Amino acid sequence: MSNNQEFPLQNKQAAITINGVHTEILLTGYADKIFVVITQYGKIGSLIQTTLDISPQLAMNPSAVPTTSQFLMGESTGEQSDLYILYSTSILQAIGAMNPHEKRPLLLGIALKPLQDMSAKKQVFHQIIDQIMANRVW
Repeated sequence: MSNNQEFPLQNKQAAITINGVHTEILLTGYADKIFVVITQYGKIGSLIQTTLDISPQLAMNPSAVPTTSQFLMGESTGEQSDLYILYSTSILQAIGAMNPHEKRPLLLGIALKPLQDMSAKKQVFHQIIDQIMANRVW
C-alpha cells in the first residue's frame, strides 16, 4: 500500500447533549455500507439494516425513496422499535436526497432512552438527524 493513499474508511464522531442526555453519534463509511451508531447508553443496542428499494436518482422524490428495514439484533416490536425504523429510514432517505448516486445500505446501531412526550421525541429526532447530516461520510 502506498503511503500517499487515503485510508479506505471515513469516520466522523459527534457528541451532543439533548434534553440533558449525553448522546454519541459515530458514522463510518465503508465501501459496501454506511454504519451509524446513535447511543445514549454507551452501547449499540438494536442493529438495523436498511436498504433502498430503488436508486434515489430514479425516484420521483429522492427524499422519499422506498426502503426495506430488517432488525439484525434487538427487539423488533413495540413503540421504540417503530421509532428506530423511522430513524433508519429517514437517515437513508436523507443520504439519498443529498447524493442521488448513493446505493450503499445503512447499518444503524441505536440505543435511545424512551420518551413519552411527542414534542420531546421530535426534538431529539431533529437534533440527531441534523448532527448526522453535518458529519456525513458519503
